[in-house]
This record gives sequence, C-alpha cells and structure tokens, in this order.
Amino acid sequence: MKFDCCAFCEYRHSPQNTYRRDGWDYPHGDEEDVAEPVTERMAVLPDGICLRLTPPCQPTVDEILEPGALITTSYSPDRIQKVFHVRERPVYGVPTYSIAIGDPDTPAGRDGYPKRYRGRNIKELVYQDGAIRKLFWNNDDEIKVVGYDGIEADYQATISAGWSA
Repeated sequence: MKFDCCAFCEYRHSPQNTYRRDGWDYPHGDEEDVAEPVTERMAVLPDGICLRLTPPCQPTVDEILEPGALITTSYSPDRIQKVFHVRERPVYGVPTYSIAIGDPDTPAGRDGYPKRYRGRNIKELVYQDGAIRKLFWNNDDEIKVVGYDGIEADYQATISAGWSA
C-alpha cells in the first residue's frame, strides 16, 4: 500500500530502510532527526521520508509476538522461523521493535536467544491494522504469525482480522 495523498509523499521512491540511507544516522538518528507525526498512523523525517506508526488503540508488536511464536515473512513465505526475543528499540523517536529469530528446532540458551546465536534479527517493526510491518512506509514487508511452538492455537486469525481505524 502506497501513501500518495499528501505533499510528504513526493518522496515515496525514497529509501525503504536505514541501510539504504547514508548511514550517518543509523540506527537511532540524532536530536535533529526525530520523526514528526503527521497523523496517528504516519510520521515524516526532516528529509521527507515517511514512517509508519502504531495507532494508539492498537496493540504493539511485543503484545502480538512473544518468544515461541512461529512466523513467516513476505520475502520468505515458505520458511518458518521461531521468535526467541522481542525488544523495543526507538528509531527516529518512534517506538519500534526488534526480534531475534532462529530455526524452530533450535533450543534457547540461558539468555533466551537461540544457542549459537549469530545475530539473525528483524528490526524496525511496528504493528498497524492487523499486520506487523517495517517502519518505513515504502517497505511492504510483512510478518505473519503462523503458530506457537508447542501450543496449538490459531494466531493467524487474530492478526489477519485487523483493527478498525
């Protein structure tokens, strides 16, 4: 979904994530690089890049994902991964979440991360309208919960049902 209704969106072909920016402000930005909320669903950086926000009446990523959740991503839909750790991490003044992931059969270590953890993360996540998405508006990647390790529950139904605005 592209957001093409305002002057801010003239930058809709801008970078999708911080890795494609110059790197001068990765990962958090500095005091001048704080996103300005435009609506309760969108913020904009000083250089015009649009960001998603989790609206106030919707759950946050850490309320949807918890250790043991089995997920797939839109860019690798056939690969199921297990969430080991969920952490809030502000980026550009916006609350986002990072998750540590691993293969479903990998045991967790004492620290809660997968054993032999090599830094497999998905960063800059927000929850909006029934979907876990990346912070940058131009990035259409999505994470879907397909189950929970050891618990037979249909978590996908909760996420795909969505939330009214």
